[in-house]
Order: sequence, then C-alpha cells, then structure tokens
Amino acid sequence: MALAIILALAFTCISCITLIRTVESEFFETIYIRADGSLEGTNLIERNNNTYTFLNDISSNIVISKDFITIDGSGYALKGTDISSQKGISLSNRKNVTVTNMVIMNYFIGISCGGTASNITILNNYIGSCGIGIEFLGSSNNLVKYNTFKNNDIDIAINYVSGDNLITYNNLNSYVQVWLSEQPTMDMNFWADYNGVDSDGDGIGDSPYFYHDILKDNHPLMEPVVIPTPTPTFSPEPTPTTPPPTPPKGIQTRQFEDFIIGAIAGTIAIAVLVLLYYFTKRK
Repeated sequence: MALAIILALAFTCISCITLIRTVESEFFETIYIRADGSLEGTNLIERNNNTYTFLNDISSNIVISKDFITIDGSGYALKGTDISSQKGISLSNRKNVTVTNMVIMNYFIGISCGGTASNITILNNYIGSCGIGIEFLGSSNNLVKYNTFKNNDIDIAINYVSGDNLITYNNLNSYVQVWLSEQPTMDMNFWADYNGVDSDGDGIGDSPYFYHDILKDNHPLMEPVVIPTPTPTFSPEPTPTTPPPTPPKGIQTRQFEDFIIGAIAGTIAIAVLVLLYYFTKRK
C-alpha cells in the first residue's frame, strides 16, 4: 500500500512538471507570416489586409515571408528570452516592409534584415537590451527613423552592404557598426556620447559627430528626439550582459501552476497521513 502511494505521488509530480513545461512552452513559439499572407503561431496578432497589428505583448520570434506589409506593434512589446541566439523579427530577402510602434527587447538581433532585403522602414520603435538592435546584412535602401535605442551592445550593424541606408532622427545610445560596407547616410540623430556645443542655440551641434573617424553625422542633435515611440512598461530593464528574465506568464498559467502546486501539496499531506495511520495500525 505504501509503495503504491509513493509511486502514485511520483507519477503525479512527473505529470504535473510535464504539463507545466508544456504550458510554458506555449509562451515562446515562432510566429510566421507566410508568403500568401497567412498567419501562424499566435492569436495575438490581427490581420487586416496587409497590416498585422499586435493585440498584446508577445514573447516569440517572428519570421516574415511576405512583401509589402506593415507590422504594427500598437505600443506592445516583442520580448525575447535569449540574447545569445534569438532574432526578434526576421526579414530575410523581404521588400517594402514597415515595422512600427513596438518595443523590441532581449534578443541577439532585434530586427534582422538579410540577403536582398530592401526598402525596409523601421519607424517609431523602442529597441533595447539586445546584442544588436538592427542588423542590415547585405541589405540596402532602407530607412531607420524615429527610433529609440537603449542598452544594446550595438544599436545598428551594417555588414556587407553595397548601397545606402538612411538613419535619421533616432536616439542612439550605443554605436553604429559598419563592416565591409558603404557608409550609410546619417544625419540629425541624437548621440548619447556626443560632447560638442551648440553656440547658436539651434539644437544642432556646431561640429559633426564622429565615431572612430569612421561614421559621421553632420548635424548631431543636442537633445533626444521627441517622438511617439512606445516605451517599456516593465522594470527593471536588463542590460545585454545580464541574462534576460523569463518572459512573463499569463494569468491562466499562474493559476494553473498554483493549482498544480496545491494538488501536489495535498497529495503529499494525504500520503503522509495514510502512512502514519498504516504504521500505527501495524503497531
């Protein structure tokens, strides 16, 4: 009898752990926007023709295979869990895609534009706590405007690009990396490490911003750009060198875990009482 109770308890615990992990895994799955426009992997994005709108915060990777669309975060967050490997939004070989109005955090690469991607517009976003905020890998003729970057190892990486990318009116906190690429057009950005002066009070630094004599912004702004960029509503905000927190679980998951914990505790209590009664009777 005692052995049967112990085996039942062990089986219950194993089953509960498996169920908890299954529920938790549902909070981080890859979302796909297919070439035909169909949406897979979530019910937290609403499609209206060629516009895909967030309905809540999302913990996932998004892989896009369709051109001429808009991804509108509506102020919600796209949050990763692993800054060593995950990509928030993958736009490999895409054209004419706009990513706007979202918070993107805790990814190795926040937005990845690779291959023949072109005419990508990244507008009005907060991109923070990533290894690389935005990467252009062979991708040219793109626009990065009205974005705030914070606590990234690299804000924007431009690698193997033979063509121009326009970066303007952004709040840059780290730096822009250019590797074996043509220089991007950079103008009218706020740089956190700019130490120039503004003698005429027009809000623009009197001297250009240089980064290691490689990058140049002829009109660096003296104050951060005031833009309708969404901001994180959760804290504290981890830095790229700190392992990111586990993505928040939904209310249903918390309730489920509370129920499981209560069930396990109750089973253990009953087992102890039965065993005490059993051995007392034997004596």
